[in-house]
Amino acid sequence: MKTCNGCKYAKWNRSNTGRLSPTGDGICIYEYKIPPLPASRYWIATKPCIGGGFINRKEEYKEHCPYYMAGEP
Repeated sequence: MKTCNGCKYAKWNRSNTGRLSPTGDGICIYEYKIPPLPASRYWIATKPCIGGGFINRKEEYKEHCPYYMAGEP
């Protein structure tokens, strides 16, 4: 899918009454694990730090998300 609408990993911002926020903002709660490196390899500085994760119901991405899974969390 090129949107996060309907994805079980999408956690949408809600208003005080529990309705979806009109901004359409949210965050992806998919928990990923970076595979371990072989014993002969090492990280140059520190382990990679991945940023982002912000999503929007009104946005369509250029690529399909490989982790999209139907269903609300």
